[in-house]
Amino acid sequence: MKTLTKAVLVLLTTAASMSVFAQKNDKSIKSIFIEFPGSIEISKSTLKNTLVAKPGQSVAIRFNEKFVFTGKVMSNELKYSDLQSMIVKSDIYPNTLFQLSKITDEGTKVKYVGRIINSDALEVFEIRNDMADNYQLQRIDLDRILQDCSY
Repeated sequence: MKTLTKAVLVLLTTAASMSVFAQKNDKSIKSIFIEFPGSIEISKSTLKNTLVAKPGQSVAIRFNEKFVFTGKVMSNELKYSDLQSMIVKSDIYPNTLFQLSKITDEGTKVKYVGRIINSDALEVFEIRNDMADNYQLQRIDLDRILQDCSY
């Protein structure tokens, strides 16, 4: 009986130590968009023209001369009368998605929101607009805002 108890104790200790080692930091996370500036001006016409693409269609979204996001439209839906959202999966950057939404206020004011995300990247891009209604693609470095939970 003591042998069985010892064996169960060894198995439990092994299982507990395996779960602790599984929490270690994943070194596959890397900088993917580091070559691009932290802020890229985007025209409203670029955002507006992107939203006319149909699911299954290949698109090339030119943010600037150096940053052209190419991919396949996975979805483009008019969710409500005032909300349209689309998702483009990148051809160049594996596991990278561009999500863009157009929100129409009660009047005719249009606002665009979106982001470029990759689960394996240390940064994301987010579409932001200023008080003058100019749009930028702003890089956010995740290692500066997310706490390391690997210890």
